[in-house]
Amino acid sequence: MRKLLVLFTSIITLFSCSIELPMSYDKDFDTTISIPKYRFGEGPLIVIDGSHNNFFTVTGLIQPLTKTLISDGYRVITNDKKFTKELLSKIDIIVITTPMSRTYKNFIQSYKGAFKKKELGILKTWVEEGGSLLMFSEHFPFDEAIKPLLETFEIETSIGETIDPEFSEGGLIVFENERLESNHPIVSGKREVNKVASYGGSSLTGKNYTNLLYLSENSKNIERQWMFSKGGPIGKGNSQGIAGNYGAGKIVAFGDANGFTALVFDEGDGIKTKAGMNDEKYDWRNFVLNTFDWLSGSQ
Repeated sequence: MRKLLVLFTSIITLFSCSIELPMSYDKDFDTTISIPKYRFGEGPLIVIDGSHNNFFTVTGLIQPLTKTLISDGYRVITNDKKFTKELLSKIDIIVITTPMSRTYKNFIQSYKGAFKKKELGILKTWVEEGGSLLMFSEHFPFDEAIKPLLETFEIETSIGETIDPEFSEGGLIVFENERLESNHPIVSGKREVNKVASYGGSSLTGKNYTNLLYLSENSKNIERQWMFSKGGPIGKGNSQGIAGNYGAGKIVAFGDANGFTALVFDEGDGIKTKAGMNDEKYDWRNFVLNTFDWLSGSQ
């Protein structure tokens, strides 16, 4: 798995290009919810951000999440417009994952925040007035792109890549027992969650939030290479998942996005590896549904 993640980052150039990825979404993953939270098409409106070069959205890797939420009764659409007050007035939950922003100078790429100040202000007001926002940082350079958005809500992200060697399983960071916050509904909701694992990403710190996924004191933030650029290590958080109220609204943020997908990595020689909701070793499917239960105020 680790080798595949490195391969993944080494072949991406521009999201608008036609590229062949070493992963795809799992077309065999069963997105059916046997007892939906809401009647079909009558649940809260969820918008998946696609207006900031969001990698999972642009490539279609977000589809298993979208289909799962629709099966649970939510209304789900993808938005390709910049956020405005008028647009947000119609939305209950926003999902922002793997945004990207880059600049070029003398053919060298540098990375920066993906959101303009005006958008950040509009999003902050929308949450303060009752909106629910789900955000994902990631390893470099996605962490750079979403950093200003996280800081708007008093959350810090490391820059680079997070590892936690003492709690590693096949290269993944494992969260179970005391490393899961069992007092929060996202973990202790109606769907059972005993064990999840992240696939790298970044670490987070949010002193006004509940830590859902505890990193150990010995976790590390290391340098991460992306194409011809390197990022980090800058900063170090204590979490890979936090949640809390912000004004009248709700915030959930994760340092890794893969658990909310259902991916298949092709390792070659006929070997395929699953990652996310389709990996039966972990309880990501239940964790994901509990997260949206909490964000929608139904838990």
